[in-house]
Amino acid sequence: MKHVLICAFALVGLVSACSSSESAKTASTTAVTTAPVAVTDPPSTEPAATNPAATEPADTAPSASEPVATEPAATTPADTEPAGTQPAVTDPAPPETEALAPSDPLDDLDQDGAVDEKCGTADLGGGLIVNTLCNEFLVPTPENGVTPTAQSVLNIPSPGWPDLDNVDANVKVATTTDGRRVAIYILGSDALFDSGKDRLRTTSEPPLAAVVASIQQRFPGGTIVVRGAADSVGDAAANQSLSERRAASVRDKLVALGLDAATITSLGLGASVPAAEEANPDGTVSDIGRQVNRRVEIAVLA
Repeated sequence: MKHVLICAFALVGLVSACSSSESAKTASTTAVTTAPVAVTDPPSTEPAATNPAATEPADTAPSASEPVATEPAATTPADTEPAGTQPAVTDPAPPETEALAPSDPLDDLDQDGAVDEKCGTADLGGGLIVNTLCNEFLVPTPENGVTPTAQSVLNIPSPGWPDLDNVDANVKVATTTDGRRVAIYILGSDALFDSGKDRLRTTSEPPLAAVVASIQQRFPGGTIVVRGAADSVGDAAANQSLSERRAASVRDKLVALGLDAATITSLGLGASVPAAEEANPDGTVSDIGRQVNRRVEIAVLA
């Protein structure tokens, strides 16, 4: 019996010991299991606050309201300079405005400060074609009873020079179609020659001398063409020959009065280039028209 009790107590102690051992083991296991939770709790509670790399870009990136137009690239002169200040836009073309200003008084006969406008041409014969002007007020008023032809030298403006005030001669100025200045001195053949003759009269010297002085003063070195013309009375061939001989006589006289022979030529126009109509409106003969057509022209190309 005693042995049975001893064994019973021994079994109870063994069970108690085993139970204590299991409790300790369970407690140990529980501690191991909960320990990682206690260690991992801090990182899982503040991930954004403790991670600078994740939060810094959001804090430092420029906002949409920050000024961008003030950056240097946006304020360069090429971007900010008004288009209207560009030299090519605001500067006028000087050649166009300066071209309107006359450089010679003969280019501004109406004295309005601009070059006289051209509106056509006039064929004066012998290869001489000149520009005509738009301003009809510059066309000289013809003598009483004289009706200029459409292509008449009488329609060419006069410069108003005093060179020929005291002689029976006048002068016209124009430009040729190739832009050369031409002055045309006109003398009546009746003042230079006897009827049907080609020898100069003594009374021819004063007007011819005045013409020479004017040419020497205004067109030194100019090219001169003496042009003889006749009326329509008589034979056309005879008139042509007479006009040629008269032009040659005047050429020789101009040389004798001091002009360079190398610069002067002569030609005859005959009756082919009338300056005035030889018939009146009623069909009768215009004596003054015929007289005007009997002439010598001294054309000087500057």
